[in-house]
Amino acid sequence: MDKFEITKLHGDIVKVSYDLEIVNLEAKKNIKQFVETSEKIYKSQIEEIICQICEKNFKIVFVSGPSSAGKTTSSELIAKGLNQKNIGCIAISMDDFFLSKKHTPLLPNGEYDNENVTALDIPYFNNFIKEILKNGKALLPRFNFLTGNRSGYEEIVLKKNDVLIVEGLHALNPIFAEKEKIFRVYVAVNSNFIIGKEIVISCKQVRLMRRLLRDYYNRGNSIEETLNAWKYVCMGEDKFVIPFRNSADYIINTVHMYEPLLYDTYLKPLLKKVKNNEQAEKLLKVFDKTGQLNREVIPETSLLWEFVPKDL
Repeated sequence: MDKFEITKLHGDIVKVSYDLEIVNLEAKKNIKQFVETSEKIYKSQIEEIICQICEKNFKIVFVSGPSSAGKTTSSELIAKGLNQKNIGCIAISMDDFFLSKKHTPLLPNGEYDNENVTALDIPYFNNFIKEILKNGKALLPRFNFLTGNRSGYEEIVLKKNDVLIVEGLHALNPIFAEKEKIFRVYVAVNSNFIIGKEIVISCKQVRLMRRLLRDYYNRGNSIEETLNAWKYVCMGEDKFVIPFRNSADYIINTVHMYEPLLYDTYLKPLLKKVKNNEQAEKLLKVFDKTGQLNREVIPETSLLWEFVPKDL
């Protein structure tokens, strides 16, 4: 891996920059081996997290991180790894703790500010965690995104050897279960792609590329809609998510070395259809410096399927 990367220490977080020219070269040389190496870098971090949870006997795991960092897949793989060690897992999302839309704060443009921590029912969530730890069971609210309201409750029962995994944008915010014994994971996109001293693709652009594909294929949003919303997404993250990353017990970097090549194939055609958009034009220039890769070489367990549709 050393020939691909330049590593810098930023506070307590190791930031890895991948040389895009070497990435392109290695992908041409042996694409299968290159993809396998990329996958191993990510999966080894998942394995380390699982070991730490087991060694320290944690009952609850919080998984946080900004948009399109890969929280969902990371949570699923942690649960699967624990299952393989005969540890039962229950996975829930903090999204079910949303307040009804009439109580949700608004953005300056009048849209709902779902990135705002106050969009969540904070007292109920904290009580839910206390009940789980004390009694092994609690009522999980269910949120209906079509109606924008809570639709009911489901009893969650945590057995003696089970682990509860809670995925959410705000899971590291100290307003949530600050004094409880919880293993906290921050899922990050923590690698730039560079050529020489130039940052060709920043960490934030990697996340934007992922979100553009996911929202277009899985959520029915146009490329323009996602680009227009991105500024507000980042504002919310800068205020409510990223400041708490150093409180994590483990920071996982989900960047896969080969992913820019994948986005050249599947995102570039979508961006070309966008007219008069500065962000789209900036992203398109990135692909002048990337190779190409087809999804057939991506393993079934890859995190990138969270963003790239399998049925294209």
